[in-house]
Amino acid sequence: MSITTYPIQGKSSENQKESKIELGLEMSPSATGKPLKLKHAPEMIEDLKKTEEIEKVAWELFLMKLRLSFRRELTPEEKKSITDTEDYKYYRDEALKIWEKKQRALNNKKYPVIEVPASGKRTRMGGAYCLCFVYSKYNGNFVLKGYMKEVEEYLKKNYTHYFYNLSLWYRGFNRDIWHFWKKDIGIWHPSVREKRKGKKIEVRPYSDWFEEDVTTEEKKKMALHFKRMPKRWIPEFDKF
Repeated sequence: MSITTYPIQGKSSENQKESKIELGLEMSPSATGKPLKLKHAPEMIEDLKKTEEIEKVAWELFLMKLRLSFRRELTPEEKKSITDTEDYKYYRDEALKIWEKKQRALNNKKYPVIEVPASGKRTRMGGAYCLCFVYSKYNGNFVLKGYMKEVEEYLKKNYTHYFYNLSLWYRGFNRDIWHFWKKDIGIWHPSVREKRKGKKIEVRPYSDWFEEDVTTEEKKKMALHFKRMPKRWIPEFDKF
């Protein structure tokens, strides 16, 4: 530690010795050659991600609620003139509720989370943000976070033998879609009316309209039925 002293203006030289202000200045890690350690860096990064996600959802809600669209992207100053208002607080509060709902969904599962980066390319399909809950044979259960198209491409590229639930999030609303890793195997959920009649979730090969009746019946016999989908890969899925 180095001590720097500053004399007080307007004092005589005799009194300056007693009237000096002492400031203790610690050498910074960069000055001493030691690496800078940020104890709370992970928490700061998570807070930034949370803020960015909430702001993005709030803006989508604002546009949807007022049915607005802009011919060009607004400048930061133009956008700030809208978001820095008392009325806009409503959309931030709603976005926070949506973020908390997604976090509860993640925390309830407590699976490893992998964030899939967005490509940045425009697309008509697969642009919804999703939490993808994956139940695999060889890699256990885990969650992918990202946009639907990139998430499904990531799955196909890196894994086999899995089924998954796409929990899609778009402008504050969500819906669940179940898929099997092989595209010729489908997962059908009964409607509310069918549930009342006792119909269950069905996992089986797809049937084509031009197939012979015998082939169709054979595929129906392969079907597995569940009251609710299992939360892990089961041996019965190996036959597919």
